[in-house]
Amino acid sequence: MKILALLTTLFCMQMAPDTTLEKEVNQYLDCWNAAMVSADTAALAAIMDEAIVLRHLSGATQTRSEWLADVQSGTMRYHNVEKRDVRIRQEVDGCIKVRFTSIITATIWGSRGTWTLHPTMRLIRRDGRLVRVE
Repeated sequence: MKILALLTTLFCMQMAPDTTLEKEVNQYLDCWNAAMVSADTAALAAIMDEAIVLRHLSGATQTRSEWLADVQSGTMRYHNVEKRDVRIRQEVDGCIKVRFTSIITATIWGSRGTWTLHPTMRLIRRDGRLVRVE
């Protein structure tokens, strides 16, 4: 498991700043998904803004540190994450708005299931890398 986490972290750190936006966003999403499945909280923390608040399907919200603690402890365990239909829009304010379909098999707070979600992420470029801010 530690080797998988290390490989995930290395993959996430190698997102090249000079790729096309579409390729870079897809690499970001692949990194995000791989880090969720491997419970690599270091990789997740590295690609999330410290002030982010995550909203779950249930409507519950969590700060970054609360969510990462649940991922680390296994309270939130992601078994498989698949992305589809990625749509990217560069915003006037510099943010990158990403809408996609995510099919997630997970055990969340004791309930295992497969959910089809339609999240919207807002990414910014910080120090040459993409970071999720919403």
